[in-house]
Amino acid sequence: MALVALLGGACSAGSRTAPAPSNTVAMPSGAGAVRATDPREGGFELGFGEWAVTPEAWAVRPGRITFVVVNRGTMLHGFEIEREDEGGGHGGSGGGGDDRFEVESRLIGPGETDRITLNLAPGIYKIECRVEGHDDLGMEMLLDVRPDAPLLEETVSGGPATRPAVAIEGFAFSPKELAIEVGTEVRWTNADPTEHTVTAEDGSFGSGPLGAGETYATTFDAVGTFAYLCAIHPQMRGTIEVG
Repeated sequence: MALVALLGGACSAGSRTAPAPSNTVAMPSGAGAVRATDPREGGFELGFGEWAVTPEAWAVRPGRITFVVVNRGTMLHGFEIEREDEGGGHGGSGGGGDDRFEVESRLIGPGETDRITLNLAPGIYKIECRVEGHDDLGMEMLLDVRPDAPLLEETVSGGPATRPAVAIEGFAFSPKELAIEVGTEVRWTNADPTEHTVTAEDGSFGSGPLGAGETYATTFDAVGTFAYLCAIHPQMRGTIEVG
């Protein structure tokens, strides 16, 4: 994303707080209907970065799944999945047969995305980075595939597209772009297992490293467009539009 020119004055100093009890973001009144959806809809996203794998969900229902692997780090990474518990082979792109189920993707460069479609039966699967040594640094996770896996909730219609909170998850800021009024406090919560920062490109605000579950908040008292990034993973970028 191109750098955004910073306008107006700097926002007030922010504050960092201890881990919040929940990562759930409350939507504003009248923000629209919320429905439960299978996380496989549209592809099951996996964020890869130094040094963690962050999934869209930790459990998913069995069947055809397209993994959307996004490299939000600064190094080459690659997707690998294998069956952890006892079980037979599974159909799908690159897998199957009677032997142990194991599938690898190509190596994925920084900022690139790869899609791998598989048909997964119920079981426990380990997902990790296929680059040697990256799993030992923390880039691995277990995915529970079971028929009763919980569905996700998402806003589907109505209301403004803005909210006063940003989730840091999957090596990305969500929402990536946020429009607010002057005097609004914005709070970021790190839902990833690895550290991130919230750092203004003009130096007007910054969180320092945020561990898993930690939050950072700052109030925007001036009109303008404020671009920020994660100083640890600089491909993670976002903007706050204050009007």
